[in-house]
Amino acid sequence: MPKLRSPKSLLLLAFSMLAACSDGSDGGDGTGLGAAPGPWDAGVALQQDVQEPGDPVRGKHQLLHGNFMSCGVPYTLYANPFLGPFIKPAFGPASQTEPIPGREGKNADLPYALNAFTATDGAEVVNINCLICHGGKFDGEVVIGLGNATADFTNGLAGGTQVPPITDDVMKALGLTAAEISNFKRILRVVNVVDPETKLHTVGMNPAEALTGVVLSHHHRETLEWSDVPLVDYSMRDEHGQVIPDARLTSDPPPWWRVHKKNALFYNGMARGQHRGTMALATSVCVESVTEAERIDAIFADIHAYVGTVRPPQYKRPIDAALAHDGKEIFLDSCAGCHGTYADDPQDDAGDTYPNLLIPLDVVGTDPAVANLGVVHAPQLIDWYNGMYYGSVTPLVPNDPFPGYMPPPLDGIWATAPYLHNGSVPTVELLLNSRKRPRYWKRVDLDSTHFDEEALGWPWVEVPYPQKDAPDAERKYVYDTTLWSQGNHGHWFGDHLTDAERRAVIEYLKTL
Repeated sequence: MPKLRSPKSLLLLAFSMLAACSDGSDGGDGTGLGAAPGPWDAGVALQQDVQEPGDPVRGKHQLLHGNFMSCGVPYTLYANPFLGPFIKPAFGPASQTEPIPGREGKNADLPYALNAFTATDGAEVVNINCLICHGGKFDGEVVIGLGNATADFTNGLAGGTQVPPITDDVMKALGLTAAEISNFKRILRVVNVVDPETKLHTVGMNPAEALTGVVLSHHHRETLEWSDVPLVDYSMRDEHGQVIPDARLTSDPPPWWRVHKKNALFYNGMARGQHRGTMALATSVCVESVTEAERIDAIFADIHAYVGTVRPPQYKRPIDAALAHDGKEIFLDSCAGCHGTYADDPQDDAGDTYPNLLIPLDVVGTDPAVANLGVVHAPQLIDWYNGMYYGSVTPLVPNDPFPGYMPPPLDGIWATAPYLHNGSVPTVELLLNSRKRPRYWKRVDLDSTHFDEEALGWPWVEVPYPQKDAPDAERKYVYDTTLWSQGNHGHWFGDHLTDAERRAVIEYLKTL
């Protein structure tokens, strides 16, 4: 007996069939939008909020040198030839990044995901910066704004480091000043709280949501004073209110070059108002007052202005121009309604369009955990956040007008593997052909120069077992799509394409 399709599956099948049967007309507007009914018809356009201006030049300098992290490890300990080797691993994946050009002073020799800075109390300290998540590599080169898809958070944000209490007398004997001792204490208490809660399943996964939940729960709602014990429950619960065991929320850091096109941030479009508030929250591990939060907010006005200037690199490998031309026509009919249109000149932003649609979960069909985070799984955290200073800057509305996902702009998509919001799909080819997506897979290696030009993404291999059954040495590299928040289903909208059409679309995407 044939298996009955759900109403959702029937709806998606109908969209795919309509797209496949399109006559290729462009709806009269010359863009290809409206050429055929599709999932975009179910979407709602999210409106733009005017962003307060900032100085992008100053913002880039602050990103690479600034003191927006408030506190950190005393630089004298970090640079000490005897103590440094024990201190540096506490920065986890950030300590494994390399120096990059364009940094000055002590920062010139530091890993790019760390900043050396002077805290407001005068102490010289070191702490992570935004590039731990938003500084990735492609073809061996560091790209500011590209998601870091090789960071290893399987042992937590601090690499599993748990530092025992150190007395003031010992720290004084090490030559630390009162301000340095205060900084060291503040950063240690945060590390010991945050690290166990930010352990993820697989190398390349990002702990942003986990970190946010922990940080929120340890800040007083009105004063932002730190509490060593949680002030609000940050566990993930199912639709029946039951705690989800081992609920590690999986998310893939999006590239910054999407920001200037998007009217709402996050995959589910829930960040409205001034977009910088959630950026500041991610760095609030040492914030203890609204006054300090306001100081950092001013810095992030400039950093956000800089982020708005970030653009993707250009594809440097060969492109089949004729095939890309054919792919553009298919893209306009089958994809542009959700993802927008792109000028022939990749530098011509004014010639692009982007509809800023929120697509309902039942239509897009992808893993619902992130979209339902503030609606089903942890609405108390959204309420807590919106009652804080940060919520007054950037309110979060995860259910307006419904839970769903925003199809992203596709500028530089070729550099942003893995795909879907949870990084569950290793190549664009599989993004366009859901029937071939593997249940369990891993990258061939983590070398950014190893790139599959035909499939557009990472070289990967399928493994025959779930992550829990993988050999110890292999386990943290296995992506298991059967785990909570890690499903690779949905986005079936390329399934109707032939292999030849799919190849043409992929070739066109290299031009974006």
